[in-house]
Amino acid sequence: MILYSGEVQKMNGNPLNGNFQFRRIAFNKVHYTNSTAGSPLNYVALMLKGTARIVSRRSTIGICPGDLFFIPIRLPYESYWYGQDEIEFLSFGFTRLEAREQLNCGLQVIDCGDALKAKFRNIPTEGAALSCGTLGAFYSALAELLPCLSSSRPLSRQDEIVRKAREYIAAHTDCTVAEAAQSCFVSEPYLYALFREKAGCTPNEYRLRAKCSQGMELLLTTDKTVEEISALIGMSSASHFRRTLKALVGLTPKEVRQNSSF
Repeated sequence: MILYSGEVQKMNGNPLNGNFQFRRIAFNKVHYTNSTAGSPLNYVALMLKGTARIVSRRSTIGICPGDLFFIPIRLPYESYWYGQDEIEFLSFGFTRLEAREQLNCGLQVIDCGDALKAKFRNIPTEGAALSCGTLGAFYSALAELLPCLSSSRPLSRQDEIVRKAREYIAAHTDCTVAEAAQSCFVSEPYLYALFREKAGCTPNEYRLRAKCSQGMELLLTTDKTVEEISALIGMSSASHFRRTLKALVGLTPKEVRQNSSF
């Protein structure tokens, strides 16, 4: 396991290099990574513990435990990682596909089944010196993953509704569920049902998580007071922000700043 505290650590004394880098990565409670210089590799990653928010110029994704996500090579981005105790994920980095398939996909959470996620979970994380068996397991899982990437297949109508609703809520965190449903041309009860099925939470829970993510970003990157941040993200009061953050993330604003490696 690679533990991060502040600067990126080296694997076995060697910096990130080569065509592959398979690692198990862990942070403590809160972590910020500035990758605006661009991702050095393509990454498929599986979130094990904690949550994350990855922000690029064109899109933002929220990541929950059990999510499989993709970061394309050379993408400039910033990432914010949160957990009640430890944040942990598996990272499979590679430069390109040595096959006829083309890989031209953007930042995304990948919609796939538990069986495929289990395949990635079982791939050994050996750093840069990978065995033939490990590479074989990776390419076998990757072959099943490619059709699931959003540029490779159209989203179902239900997935598209949830995607649009999440984007609307993230951009309008003070909206009502009825307004989010109206933006997608569906009923409020139907949106509730789709969110529970596809996102594992209600639209209101997602909205509060979006507010907490915004608040944590401000806690990590500014010296604004909790009262100022609460007002900026549309919380009714600083105490409401503290209670919501503690309930959803397991940390107080003070703990976020104390545990931050930013």
